[in-house]
Amino acid sequence: MIWNAGTSWWIVYATIPGAIAAIVLSSVFMAIVMYLVFISYKNSGRRIGYLAFVSYWVAFEYLLMHSQLSWPWLILGNSFANNISLVQWYEFTGHYGGSVWILVTNLLIFETIRIYNLKKKIKAFLIGLVLLILIPISYSLIRFFTYKETIDPIEVVIIQPNIDPYKEKFSTPIMEQMSIITGCVNDSKIDNPDYFIAPETAIPNGFFEEKVKDELAIQYLLEFLKDYPESQFIIGATTRIEYSNPKDFTETCHKNDKNKTAFDIFNSSMQISPDSTILFYHKSRLVPGVETMPFPKITHFFTGMITDLGGINGTHGVQEEREFFSNINNNFTPGVAICYESVYGEFMSEFVQAGANVLFIITNDGWWKDTPGHRQHMSYAKLRAVETRRSIARSANTGISCTIDQRGVVTDQLGWWKRGIIYTTINANSKLTFYVKYGDYIARMCLTIAVILLIVILLGRLMKYLKRNEN
Repeated sequence: MIWNAGTSWWIVYATIPGAIAAIVLSSVFMAIVMYLVFISYKNSGRRIGYLAFVSYWVAFEYLLMHSQLSWPWLILGNSFANNISLVQWYEFTGHYGGSVWILVTNLLIFETIRIYNLKKKIKAFLIGLVLLILIPISYSLIRFFTYKETIDPIEVVIIQPNIDPYKEKFSTPIMEQMSIITGCVNDSKIDNPDYFIAPETAIPNGFFEEKVKDELAIQYLLEFLKDYPESQFIIGATTRIEYSNPKDFTETCHKNDKNKTAFDIFNSSMQISPDSTILFYHKSRLVPGVETMPFPKITHFFTGMITDLGGINGTHGVQEEREFFSNINNNFTPGVAICYESVYGEFMSEFVQAGANVLFIITNDGWWKDTPGHRQHMSYAKLRAVETRRSIARSANTGISCTIDQRGVVTDQLGWWKRGIIYTTINANSKLTFYVKYGDYIARMCLTIAVILLIVILLGRLMKYLKRNEN
């Protein structure tokens, strides 16, 4: 409980109930995992107990990430986000490889101390421990200092408007906000970049996608692009899709009983082209208790209480498949992740599997104020760069906006609570890493082992119980 509270307290700035739920439930789940490890150790001995420790813990991380209470922030492998030169091998394993490395290393340290206290020879354990630490680090450092990016430059303008989400974002007129966004660009000398990138929910008023070209903010940006005929404008928006046919109604839609219609709300990214082509992607990893209510059949009566970080209350719709944005002006195919999505390794790799040769992240981290939350969120993007070997451009409303190269190194950044732009180049890459091809295979292996161990142990306990009753 202390560890969870000490690492996740900053969530209270976004949602107090969500913070309490994340801290308490995560602590309870961790306690359950350790209890199961104890049972396995007690029933099957030290070796099985150690195997259970690693497999149960990683299985827990994986199951929690994919549950309706999804909270991947504290996955152990994330802890290397600020020591990226040590984990270049994440391109093979992903962050779950880091979790296994940490757990096994700690087991070897514990076992070495235990054997030393028993006055036994510890040479083999010391050698194993040193190799377990040095081999991955040595490979990683060599890979880090020898990795060369293919030169395929994309010119980007990352916009950080720094509009206070608590005081200005949902009270300032939308056209005034658009003026702030384009004003950041107009103050600089810029000549037809490939992409302008503005943050999550930069257009927060919830317009209907069917009428997108009637939206004044969109008309304003199309007018802005007349001066940049070769550029694309990536921007976040709260959007809606209306359904007139009841057959099209979704589980997340909001129904209007008066006219028998319904609509879904989306946290969206858009690509606006000078020729008026507009593409949408809908955020698909939603923040529990903020953008979606876990277990809706049980908690549906709480839905109206959701404090939405995009501007509209209620459960959001999602998009089933990852996709990239394409255009006629260049061969670049960015996958645009929205906020919370960037914490999910395998999820981000799906953009690359779909064909993305570069990754953009748009977010609004101002809800957490100047706490470790927004800094951790940015640092996790460095892990995604290594796992996918994709350059990343990140636009955050209040910071930290940045670019990250394919080694996970931040190359340019604009700090917290500043208004401005980053005008720079990053490289595209079309090669697929082992991790992109196979995803979280390590976590799935641990889950399989955990299930087998639990079944065997439960069957063993059942057999002992039956034998006792026979006697």
